Amino acid sequence: MEHPSDDKPAPGGDFLLSARAYQRLRAMIVTGILPGGSLVQERRLAEQLALSRTPVRDALGRLEGERMLQRQGRLLFVATVSIQEVISIFDVRRLIESQAARRAAQHMNDATIESLMALERDHAAPACADPGAMDEDHWRRDDLFHTAIAQATANLEIERIVAELRQRTRMFGATRLPCRVERGRNEHRAILDAIRARNPDEAAALMTQHIDAAQGAIVASITAGDIETPSPIPPTPTHGRQSP
Repeated sequence: MEHPSDDKPAPGGDFLLSARAYQRLRAMIVTGILPGGSLVQERRLAEQLALSRTPVRDALGRLEGERMLQRQGRLLFVATVSIQEVISIFDVRRLIESQAARRAAQHMNDATIESLMALERDHAAPACADPGAMDEDHWRRDDLFHTAIAQATANLEIERIVAELRQRTRMFGATRLPCRVERGRNEHRAILDAIRARNPDEAAALMTQHIDAAQGAIVASITAGDIETPSPIPPTPTHGRQSP
């Protein structure tokens, strides 16, 4: 029987196995199972995922290209997102997503608007005191909202940039981002009201306020000392070598 870590691709299934490895590893990174700064070991991950090393290696290369992994010499680490970077990310998101909301008010179809309204209306937001307040369900709904608005622009570059910036925001750490679940939901509803009313200026202004509020909460938490600085990636060792 073939061992999961044997370096042998599955005939005819290379692409599907690589895609599966990519999706699972990406999820492990954004949810913090593989935290920022942790060492990535190809053989160990292949065994953990019950896959051969070839699709895992392909997936790691793709994740490195997306800046989710960072190489130090021969070693590969999960990338860290600094406080300054996440603040800068919100600066860029403000510019892009406000214009996306403006276009959504002009072009988003009624069915999509009503679907998003129902999503926000039916979402029972957890209390911020709960340890799992920023849970997977929250992130999924938040992704659906922001992704739908980006898609309404019919601009693939805007969709790609928004997705990448949100991914890096998530990598900053769900447990380190200030909980704004209820406030965020109310802000989403106001934006959708403006989009449904076909008011581009109002939609853009409300999206700007939404992004500013999220960024402001992070700055306030930093000032209060509630956010810890992420662990840096260790320097490349000068002696010895670790096997992959």
